[in-house]
Amino acid sequence: MTSSASRTTQHHPAGPPGATRRRRRSGSARARAVAAAVVGLALLSPGLVSVPAAAQGESDLGELLDLTRPELAAVAARLADGDEAGAADEVLQFYAHRTGIEFPAPSGGGLGDATADELAAGIFRFGTETRDFYDDAAQRIDVDWQDTWGGTEDVPGGAQVLMTDLSFMPTLVYASLHETDPERRQAYATAWMQISLDLFEDVTSWPTNRNLSAAKRLAQLVSAFSVFRTEPTLAAGDLVTYLVGVHATTDRLTVVLPIHGGNNQYLSIARSIYYSAVYFPEFSASFVWEPNAARAVEWFVDRHIKSDSVYSEPTVNYQAYAADLLNGVITMADLNGRTLPASIARASDWIADSLFATRMPNLQAALVGDAKDPDAGIGAIRTSGERNGWSDFAWVASDRTEGSAPTLGSTVYPVSFAVQRSGWDSDARYMLINNQNTTYTASHRHPDDLSVVMAAYGRPLIVDPGAHEYTATPTNDWMRKTTEAHNTVEVDGLPQRAGVTRATWLWRSNAGLDVYRGEALGYDPVSHDRVVYFVKPGFWIVSDSLTGDTAAHDYRQLWHFPGDPVVVNPSTHAATVGFDTVPGADPVAGVQLVPVASGGADLTPTVHDDGAVQLVGGELLTDVDFLSYDWSATGATGVDTVVFPGEAGPAPSVSATRIELPGVDHSVATAMQIELPESVGRFYLSREATPTPRTFGTAATDGESAYLERDAAGALTRFALTSGTTLADDGASLVEASDVVSDLDVGLQGSTATVSLGDPFSGTISIHAPAASVVMVNGSPTTFTRTGDLVTITLAPDLDLPTVLEEEFDDAGLDSTVYDFADGDLEGWTPQQATWSLGGPDGSRLAQSSTEDVQSFAVQQDVPTDLVMSAEIEPGAAGQATTRTGLAFRYRDSRNYYRANLLNTREDVTLQIVKVYNGEQEVLAERGVPLDVGAAHLLTVSAVGSHLTATVGDTSIAADDTRLTNGGVAAYTHRRAATFDDITISEAIDGSTWQGIGGEVSVEEGQLHVAPSDGRAHVLARSTMPERFSEQCDYAATATITLGGVGQAGISLRDSTDSYGYRIHVGRTSAGTWYASVIREAHRSGPVTLASVSIPERPDGPVELGTTVHGDLITVTIDGAQVAQVRDTVVRSGGVGLYATVASTVDDLTVARSCGSDEPVLVPEPEGWEAATAYGAGDLVAHDDATWLASWWTQGEEPGQPYGAWQEIGVADDGAALWTPSRVFVAGDVVEHESLRYRAAWWTRNQVPGDPHGPWQPTD
Repeated sequence: MTSSASRTTQHHPAGPPGATRRRRRSGSARARAVAAAVVGLALLSPGLVSVPAAAQGESDLGELLDLTRPELAAVAARLADGDEAGAADEVLQFYAHRTGIEFPAPSGGGLGDATADELAAGIFRFGTETRDFYDDAAQRIDVDWQDTWGGTEDVPGGAQVLMTDLSFMPTLVYASLHETDPERRQAYATAWMQISLDLFEDVTSWPTNRNLSAAKRLAQLVSAFSVFRTEPTLAAGDLVTYLVGVHATTDRLTVVLPIHGGNNQYLSIARSIYYSAVYFPEFSASFVWEPNAARAVEWFVDRHIKSDSVYSEPTVNYQAYAADLLNGVITMADLNGRTLPASIARASDWIADSLFATRMPNLQAALVGDAKDPDAGIGAIRTSGERNGWSDFAWVASDRTEGSAPTLGSTVYPVSFAVQRSGWDSDARYMLINNQNTTYTASHRHPDDLSVVMAAYGRPLIVDPGAHEYTATPTNDWMRKTTEAHNTVEVDGLPQRAGVTRATWLWRSNAGLDVYRGEALGYDPVSHDRVVYFVKPGFWIVSDSLTGDTAAHDYRQLWHFPGDPVVVNPSTHAATVGFDTVPGADPVAGVQLVPVASGGADLTPTVHDDGAVQLVGGELLTDVDFLSYDWSATGATGVDTVVFPGEAGPAPSVSATRIELPGVDHSVATAMQIELPESVGRFYLSREATPTPRTFGTAATDGESAYLERDAAGALTRFALTSGTTLADDGASLVEASDVVSDLDVGLQGSTATVSLGDPFSGTISIHAPAASVVMVNGSPTTFTRTGDLVTITLAPDLDLPTVLEEEFDDAGLDSTVYDFADGDLEGWTPQQATWSLGGPDGSRLAQSSTEDVQSFAVQQDVPTDLVMSAEIEPGAAGQATTRTGLAFRYRDSRNYYRANLLNTREDVTLQIVKVYNGEQEVLAERGVPLDVGAAHLLTVSAVGSHLTATVGDTSIAADDTRLTNGGVAAYTHRRAATFDDITISEAIDGSTWQGIGGEVSVEEGQLHVAPSDGRAHVLARSTMPERFSEQCDYAATATITLGGVGQAGISLRDSTDSYGYRIHVGRTSAGTWYASVIREAHRSGPVTLASVSIPERPDGPVELGTTVHGDLITVTIDGAQVAQVRDTVVRSGGVGLYATVASTVDDLTVARSCGSDEPVLVPEPEGWEAATAYGAGDLVAHDDATWLASWWTQGEEPGQPYGAWQEIGVADDGAALWTPSRVFVAGDVVEHESLRYRAAWWTRNQVPGDPHGPWQPTD
């Protein structure tokens, strides 16, 4: 096609060596075809806006633009005079000088390897493939969009899609923005226009699987236009044709959008539609496109952000991509003064939070699923950090140069993955356990359930191979489609099945230990149960149990590495990877794997040399070693593996042996002794729901797990207990707790006993600490008493939560708007199809006068999501015997909405609720109405969450549907004239606080009324949702609840969806008895009844239900009295909701909340020193802004003397002891002094560290 924009240079330079020249038909032939081709594009699908004027070039711009806009008055005037060419010139001038609408400037060049000058000359390069698409005869760029780019017609090279994506276009745009030579800028603009118009002509249709490519190029078309629109050499005719192409592409994508709801393609398409609508508000369809796109994005995050805040596609690259798309929409809105639903930015922040929390110590992403970019997510983390002022996000995004180091420790996303880490320094130890339960089963998902990734001492040591390319090659398919390529257990040589249960059953974490337990059923009926126990900060124990089938199976526990050779000890089967195993090479950090088989399992280690690993920079490393431990078994079986990382140098000496538990199967409990380089550890794990007291070797416990460690001399240095009360060794008591302690870790070093608890505990704990003169609990010194070798501490959690919501359900505060059309205008109601105006007897009603066979709408976009709407409707003349009048709601466009209508036939009138989605109509509910055909009536509809109702007179119908969760509203007619008056639109619930999820919900007379549909009514107080799901949220909530019959109603804590959170409720049975229950829901990890207790019978009436969740401890009160208390470790974050299985009312809801990553405060601040008070050894006081510990009985002695009764206890930010003159230190104590660390060689007091002849020796 010929452009009126001239080229500054007529001679086309020779292409680079090896470039393929492509000559095609002449520019004059192209000129005759382009406009008609664009029209064909616009008419490909039903419902697209027709733009036939484009076939005549500039004619009838009224079909393209909204000429009622004042800024287009000059265009409208020219067209009114019949001056089509003049109108095109006015459009050109308008866009050249338009202000007030912005588009984000590109931050860099596009994809491909061609420079801007090469692109301007028609030369395109991707990797080793180069094409010269300049047509010398026509003196223009003429692209062959069907070029296979080194592939075949069946399997074209990847550059073919990148070309139709216009992925190279940012290179031209970026160069133009930074070019000072006007001739070069003109050349770039000319190339932009020629390439774009050539594409509009040639790519007139595309299959469904290229809609994503169309969306990507639409974004590039809008971006490029925002820069090149001011180029003075642009031709008006070309500009109009360009606008027609953009309009038609946008319209086509709007039509096809609904069919892509399953993955990120939907979001990418919606993003591009939003770009086009916001940047081109002058387009006649933009007023529909823009709200539709914004609501599509809102729908997407509601549908695809899982209950634990992680994006549903189980791969880090696409999680990052989704956040980037969301941030693109947010930026476009912010630049142009638009307000988006808050859930969009919140979803982007949640995704960024999961990308942040899972960063490895080198701050790269762990490559799981279809992932190949280790920097994926950095942009999202940076953007969310800037948006919210999160300095730890800035620290990660800037590679530790800005912000502050994160304090977030190990964390769990129970529907997706868990992260165990020792810290955020580059040498920290890190493990990701990937177990992503999701409805997504398509190509980006790998069969990698319960796979792990581990890094330590500055490098990844156990890696997921990731993904290289989508091309079907043996290596690519192996990486993406086999379980063998992942660090999990494979059964019978098959990949795990998709779409099966993946569940998290246990999460415990404190400063000394982490415990994760998950299950995957990818080999159902075989269940894979994996426990990952982190002995912080040093090593892991991975315990795999495989149960559920009595048949024989072949098993392989698989391990993958970053290219290091694998050396296996033939007698112990221990594998050494890294370290100094490569002669002549520098030593590197490495890992040892030490397997211990369950009884009857005969492990065979196999080193495979045909593995592959995706490396940084896109390189694929092939023929690398990976390891499998192979065995065959009938019935239950398993293996425990010690994973021990080490620094660069010689490999450490680590071995392990099983501690026999006679008569106990591995699937019930397991124990092992671990010979470590400088100590000996013993580990015990019970998988029982209620652990049985059991002896393992010389030790005994009633807990779920235990760990003990002694140094080379046999001295006890640490011990740990989870979900138990006792731990003993060799007859000596190590732990005696007054109640079950969820997680306890004790470290003994010198004179200090360091106690860590991640979950709250109330009561006393006695611990074995014979040398301790100081006891620290979660970083704070605490008072203790001593009885022999045992010291006893008393703990009480401090749950002081700020109030975040006081809800009285005041219906007078709900937004409500009445449209009575008395002011003589349509009050924002925008006609779609047919003829709408003000009419009726007094000319003050919204009237539709056409009787044609057309679905006609008058649309109002500014409405609540959860709403009640009513209108007085008076049907008029009918065009046929069967007609419809009614109200549409959750209206996206004329192909996607719900409506409630009266269906009028000759015989009767039927009230219907109809869903129209992607142009397909479905009647959800209907019922006859005792109303004369064509009679005036009041129609009321409500839409709250998934529950839809419609009422005319005494006739009501209802339906539940989740397809459309938001949208505008519309007055609606079909084949009939009608008037609409007193249209009232009200919030059903306060949209700034609440979100309807399901059931009938209304606010009346100071109460929330809920009634179940499809089993449950449920509303979520979205104002209570956390900013970051990586942090634990503790809650206290109370509400007054009145049950309307048999069933239950209550409060949900850590709630986010209809299948996530703790449901705490009061209930009544058909026999009249009352009860209170706690149920956990976490998708496949539920529902599980955690507690159910009877409560005294009571008269009908209100019940004050109270509940708290603090760590893993859930407490329930009725009328202020505690009735139940239970512990559960799975769900750690979320908001607050209300739900019911019977019609109920709720009022006076109060919610208090605190979110963070700090360990619980279990010891009170010490009281101030008083001279008259007698203090015993172990007592604490506060004095002169310091904490002091009594070394012996004292009274009247003021703290501060270096050799007195009082020792000053100072603690560094990281929990290390600070040297103080008065504190007594013994051999082995480590202190910080003037930012340096020292270890005591002998007993010392008041000797300043730093003297080379003193007791203090610098540590590494």
